[in-house]
Amino acid sequence: MQQHVQYLQSNGLEVTDMKNQEVFWVKFPTGYRIIMDQQELAKLAQFFKLHEDKGPGVIEMLYRVKKN
Repeated sequence: MQQHVQYLQSNGLEVTDMKNQEVFWVKFPTGYRIIMDQQELAKLAQFFKLHEDKGPGVIEMLYRVKKN
């Protein structure tokens, strides 16, 4: 799990452990915030890796569109 946190942080996101690595508060560079569990955080890290050729802002927009 720490790998995912470090990877997302290296891509400009703020990731805060809210409950013993079970619940995370994630803040994107644009200010968008979301609370995630371990599984959602892992999926977000995979999504970022899938779109490595794009910047964090573009990835965020793609993620938000996919989520809805």
